[in-house]
Amino acid sequence: MAEPQIPAEPASSQSATPPASRAQAFRETVFELIRLDGVRGGLIVTPDGLVITSELPPRFPVEALAALAATLGRELELGATRLERGAFRTALFSADDGTVFVGGSPVGYLTLVADRNVNAEAVRAALGRAVDRLRGTWRAAGAA
Repeated sequence: MAEPQIPAEPASSQSATPPASRAQAFRETVFELIRLDGVRGGLIVTPDGLVITSELPPRFPVEALAALAATLGRELELGATRLERGAFRTALFSADDGTVFVGGSPVGYLTLVADRNVNAEAVRAALGRAVDRLRGTWRAAGAA
């Protein structure tokens, strides 16, 4: 007599961790970046300036910063195309009262607001890694 077979656990088992949503991945990405020394806040905006997620101090005008991020991102993309340099990855803009970092991703622009004396190279490197994660998140979620 054959022994009874134990059925395999279904793929949708309670023990499996559900995949994180894109929205959660975007929030986590911004939250990780704003924990860097000298970074005051950050947001992700679509190319037309819609805020996807933001972590900014209360006094920061979110809509104005979103519009600025979208404008800078679009101009960087257009400039890179005109100069035949390919897609821009990251950029920084510095002024007396602070620094703005912009990274291009498939979803839009990841933007950070930082102090003037921030370690720009460290933030730029972290922003580059975050843009890569956003690209991966976008591809993975699109393939699902």
